[in-house]
Amino acid sequence: MVFSLIFKPKNKYSLDRIGKENDGGYLINRESIFKSNFLLSFGIFDDWSFEKSFKKLNKNSEIYCYDDVISFNFILIRSIKKIIIDLLNFKFNNILKNLNLIIDYILISNKIKFFKKKITDGDIPIIIQNLDKVFLKIDIEGSEYKILEDILKVQNKLSALIIEFHDVDKNRNLIEKFIKEIELELTHIHPNNYGGLDKNGDPILIELSFERSPKILEGEIILPNILDQKNNPKIEDINIRFNENKL
Repeated sequence: MVFSLIFKPKNKYSLDRIGKENDGGYLINRESIFKSNFLLSFGIFDDWSFEKSFKKLNKNSEIYCYDDVISFNFILIRSIKKIIIDLLNFKFNNILKNLNLIIDYILISNKIKFFKKKITDGDIPIIIQNLDKVFLKIDIEGSEYKILEDILKVQNKLSALIIEFHDVDKNRNLIEKFIKEIELELTHIHPNNYGGLDKNGDPILIELSFERSPKILEGEIILPNILDQKNNPKIEDINIRFNENKL
């Protein structure tokens, strides 16, 4: 089964890569960042590269990150455990990386607010009620389906949305319904090769970018975009196939 054209952006859009190389970087037009007053990021774990890039581009923005494990103690303990393992395995190059993660968390906490909280249904309308021009970034490991209706309820407050959909093979109908109902425009789709393939050879994990009034370029859309990168650089990339005959 290939993907319906609902999943394919209707135009070629101006896109920039924001965040780090490979996993953690996303394609979105930086104008959507400039137009945003807030970034709400749901699902961080130990990677806030996108949020740091966002803050560099829009210094006046306020950034709130939510994750059910994030805290200084989590970063400290996890990094120390990895350092010990690296020492035992003589992987000295990784030690500095883990030390830097601890330092970076301390420094970035002055610019970005972290909240140890699992986002579920009913949370978004409460969090966003006094905010406007909000950029949403969501990667909550399958729980995104619980909050799709909440996103639609507050969509008039959104400037852009980046969302990862897991278990796509089981939830295509829900994703299609969401794409049809959200007033933001789908500007990019990218298969995440960490998710693998279903029995039909289609990606199980995809990243979607949505924007309000995106900048359209001339020419035909080409996927993958030249700025796309493999999430996992060590394994084969995934190409997405569309049914070009019907929606």
